[in-house]
Amino acid sequence: MEEGISVIVCCYNSSLRLQPTLEHLYSQSKIPVSKWEVIVVDNASSDNTSEKAREIWSSFTSAKPPFKVVFEPIPGLSSARKKGIQEARFKYVLFCDDDNWLDQYYLNTALNIMNSSPQIGALGVIGYPVFEKKEPPYFWQNQYHVLAVGSQWKNEGDITEERGVLYGAGMVLNKAAFNVLRDQFNFEFQVSDRMGNNLLSSGDHELCLALKQIGYRIYYFKSLVFKHYIPAKRTSLKYYKELFFSFGMSDAMLSVYFIDRNNINSIKNDYRYICMRCTKNIIKRWFTLLFKGYYFSFNKYKYLFHLHHLYNNLGMLKTMMLKKNSFKKIIKENPLFNSGTGRKLVFFGVISLCNQLAPMIN
Repeated sequence: MEEGISVIVCCYNSSLRLQPTLEHLYSQSKIPVSKWEVIVVDNASSDNTSEKAREIWSSFTSAKPPFKVVFEPIPGLSSARKKGIQEARFKYVLFCDDDNWLDQYYLNTALNIMNSSPQIGALGVIGYPVFEKKEPPYFWQNQYHVLAVGSQWKNEGDITEERGVLYGAGMVLNKAAFNVLRDQFNFEFQVSDRMGNNLLSSGDHELCLALKQIGYRIYYFKSLVFKHYIPAKRTSLKYYKELFFSFGMSDAMLSVYFIDRNNINSIKNDYRYICMRCTKNIIKRWFTLLFKGYYFSFNKYKYLFHLHHLYNNLGMLKTMMLKKNSFKKIIKENPLFNSGTGRKLVFFGVISLCNQLAPMIN
């Protein structure tokens, strides 16, 4: 693989969002055009995304890096990202969503950081929101993290053991690390991530968890900055509820990463036990919302913390009831979980993810 960065822009009906995204890419500085490329992945769009992407890029007249549009017919952000990685020619790949506007020196800074250590599996960044309309109430208190903006951890550098996961917007991936996952451990995403208008997510978290599982490190730096365009519909209560529900579904599907392999038949690992705990939490949150006045209040945004946990548990409950104990088969048969490497490193992955999911399942 060549030294440089392949920028992967995954798109689903993105024709109206691409202009500023590609303009910010075109404006990158301090990195030679020979050290990067742009790959637009059209993920089964029904509009003219591919044509619009080519039209915008061809309108830029000065020196620019290679550019191509590829088509991925299987719906889902995870499938689109896999297609982009497959097409990438450089050592590192950058997930630039179709609504991400990268800072002018983003690629140069990212390349320098990734070159500093071959053990970096994924590199996280910091995004700042640009709202279509006014900023929603109580935003920084309880909404920023679900929209892939804001600080990802209190400290910079290696955050593998403290947090260990990143949001996918703006994330840089070590392609060699992904190739190890794919070729040596038959890695397949447990979650499909965003699929059209479906809000199922957490493919970015899963990728980080899998990289940790085989010994790579997760880094985060605030010097990598981008702006994230947030349309008005993504700050509505209806959208948040659907998003929180999808988070719960994703958490259930990722349970395979934090189950203790040495105690796999424990009652606490059984789906019926988890469903009972989810039910308890749902009832608890519903009564909390009732007694705090949510159902009679005009200002419902201040209850988002409780809504998050309510709908998260609802999503987890639904998926656990459908999946039952299917994760046990995955643990026994998937090389990522039953290999010597997986067993050796699983403790750290278990502790880290349990810390993150504890509020959702406890």
